Amino acid sequence: MTPWLGLDRLGFFLIRVFLRLCTRANALPSDPKELQLAANTPVVYVLSDRSAADAAVADQTARQLGLSSALRGLTLGKTHLSHSYFQLYRRQLGNRRQRRAVSPPRLEKLVAALRANPEADVQLVPVSVFWGRRPEKENSMWRILFSDNWSPAGFIKKFFIIITQGRQLYVQFSRPMSLRTLVDQCQKDDQAVRKASRILRVHFRRQQEAAIGPDLSHRRTLTNTVVDSIPVREVIRAEAKRQDVSEEKLEAKARSYVMEIAADYSHTVIRALELLLNWVWNRLYGGIRLYNMDNLTKVAGDHEIIYVPCHRSHIDYLLLSFVMFRNGLVPPHIAAGINLNLPVVGTILRRAGAFFMRRSFRDNPLYAAVFSEYLHTITARGFSIEYFVEGGRSRSGRMLKPRTGMLAMTVRSFLRDSRKPIAFVPVYVGYEKVIEAGSYIGELHGKKKQKESVGGLMKSLSVLRSHFGQVHLNFGEPIKLVDYLDQHNSKWRNETVAAGDTPPWFKHVVQELGQEVVESINAAAVANPINLLSLALLASPKHTMDIAQLRQQLDLYISLLKQAPYSDSAALATDDANAIIEYGLEHDFLDRIEHKLGDVVTTDEKTALQMAYVRNNSLHLFILPGLICSLVMNARSISMDVLQSMVRLLYPFLRNEYFLHWQDDEELAAAVNNLVTVLQQEQLIGRENDCLHGAAIHTHESDMLDHLGQTVMPSLERYYLTIRLLVQYGSGMLTAEQLSELAHQTAQRLSLLYEFNSPEFFDKVVLKNFIAQLYSTGLVTPDDNGALEFGEKLEALDDEANRILSPDISDAIQRVTRVTNLGNLVTASSDAS
Repeated sequence: MTPWLGLDRLGFFLIRVFLRLCTRANALPSDPKELQLAANTPVVYVLSDRSAADAAVADQTARQLGLSSALRGLTLGKTHLSHSYFQLYRRQLGNRRQRRAVSPPRLEKLVAALRANPEADVQLVPVSVFWGRRPEKENSMWRILFSDNWSPAGFIKKFFIIITQGRQLYVQFSRPMSLRTLVDQCQKDDQAVRKASRILRVHFRRQQEAAIGPDLSHRRTLTNTVVDSIPVREVIRAEAKRQDVSEEKLEAKARSYVMEIAADYSHTVIRALELLLNWVWNRLYGGIRLYNMDNLTKVAGDHEIIYVPCHRSHIDYLLLSFVMFRNGLVPPHIAAGINLNLPVVGTILRRAGAFFMRRSFRDNPLYAAVFSEYLHTITARGFSIEYFVEGGRSRSGRMLKPRTGMLAMTVRSFLRDSRKPIAFVPVYVGYEKVIEAGSYIGELHGKKKQKESVGGLMKSLSVLRSHFGQVHLNFGEPIKLVDYLDQHNSKWRNETVAAGDTPPWFKHVVQELGQEVVESINAAAVANPINLLSLALLASPKHTMDIAQLRQQLDLYISLLKQAPYSDSAALATDDANAIIEYGLEHDFLDRIEHKLGDVVTTDEKTALQMAYVRNNSLHLFILPGLICSLVMNARSISMDVLQSMVRLLYPFLRNEYFLHWQDDEELAAAVNNLVTVLQQEQLIGRENDCLHGAAIHTHESDMLDHLGQTVMPSLERYYLTIRLLVQYGSGMLTAEQLSELAHQTAQRLSLLYEFNSPEFFDKVVLKNFIAQLYSTGLVTPDDNGALEFGEKLEALDDEANRILSPDISDAIQRVTRVTNLGNLVTASSDAS
């Protein structure tokens, strides 16, 4: 095959010189080892469209990565190719905006050569070249002229693309495909050529969808699609009859709802935000660290991605889109609360891909139908979507109970029209310091949440003078919806689900899916330096530790995370205890106090409260080790069988509070055995046959055992306090609302009197969830009036606290629950309810 347009090597050399002046290529992956190329097998690159610029860019980038050149010749037996690349499409002569598939002559020659040389093979490496990754938009002349989109570019358009988009050039090398395998599978050469071409075309289409997204239609066209859909028209007719108003009036209202909801994606805004956010992140953070990115890339090509991150801060919205754009993927459409649709700000967010939703729309069937249909429309069109299953930002730093409304709409949309499989990608976002930490602490102490406003946003700009450490993003194991449905209801494929229909199994499966999503987010936690420092320091009296003791405690945490990891997805940011301490001192999380007998480190009260939030982000990683240590520490000697039994007894409550991921008793027992082994190696626990005993008192190992046991103590104290109150008042005397308020006030009082913990110790949400768990385990049941009844099992659990808690803590809880005016709180909470 002669060089395209008669260009020889001199022509390509001139093109490369021009491209060096105008472009800056970002190679994906940056490490060629990830391609897993066979060392002694020739490589032939495959490009989608015929373009001299694309071929030159692919060649230049390949050589920069240390790969073979695309322009060098290739000889197989008696067959010689002038260049080691070919393309799959060329522009049609009659219609310059269309392209047609071709049968590449070089591919035909390669297949024939492999047929003649049975011992030979060729690695086909697809190379996707994205100039700016601009999604097309029908009403924008700028995009038509100067953007790289789904239409093939001519010479003039390509020139302007290079000039305007050359600094946003991404070259994606994919893993190789063995041409020998295809040749052996096909009896005839033309069959092998067609099969290879088909596989490669599907690959390029999926790569393009993942990188630039599907074609965007005009917002007004989208509005018509939603309003004219059958589900929305049915609701309009039903509501017109119920409200006795005209269908035209309700149709106009439905259109206004779509305009209120819909995103108005603009690449110009995305690009401007990238530049702005790059500057902002450099001011606020010391870097954004990514973990397990391959969990995302392995499903991005052939699945529609639903990003389900945890929600710690308003920064979450912008951060994930920024990371996706920087890594060659199209930023997702993001479900945002209507409270963020502020003047100017809302417009920018909408143009960046945000679509807005009201907090609740149960009593508005028309809005519910419009929103559900909008979500279905963008889902069916293949857009990646991001939403927060927690519903709102966590004020305590821990994962919140999932709200499954968006999950339900997504699953229902898939069942109605499953053009492309869906994968939920859990994303753990870990900050070392949260911008909103001050307001969160105030809200936990009872202050009213401040509404979002433009004025508040302007005031918040002062944070640009502060530093918030690093941000850690970890992509968890994807949850493929098809596989999930197969596991939970194998007959779902045989059911036809119309819009608005809800199969009998649907609610239960969606609830379990929500639980799995939040557990998967927690499974992808990153233990960063401030997580570990906070865990150690906040479990110490006066938030102060000897540096040598702190180093030992950090080494213990690191050993546990390495030798008995919480999950395959969990990550450890730094495994050097000394580096962690220096990092805390350098970034003002710690203060060093010099002393002749050895320096100590401490922190002030305000920083300690902020560190409590960060600690809670990854606290669940150490809950099971902490529980084992607390049981061994307080019993001093305990058999392995009793330890396993006690862990099984308490695990349902801890799993409900911390969203732990062990599914059954067998998994839990294996995790306990692994942790006990590590604790033995660290000499915190001794073992004689089946009996475990804690390290000798007044040793460093005993101190470390006690320190790690403090991790779980606040939870055990809350459980005992709540159960103690319930038992004290008696069966059938308190409603769930009264018990919740009583436990909240008592825990707050306990915290004030005995300095038990930070504000999340008496967090109402956590206490309500524990009471709900008492329901689900059958330990309490409501009578006809809603009062909680219980039997001997709960009383036995109350008595068991003596084995779990130290005598000092148990006595303190019993004293505070005997306050004489406690009954007034019951009356007050009864009146309020």
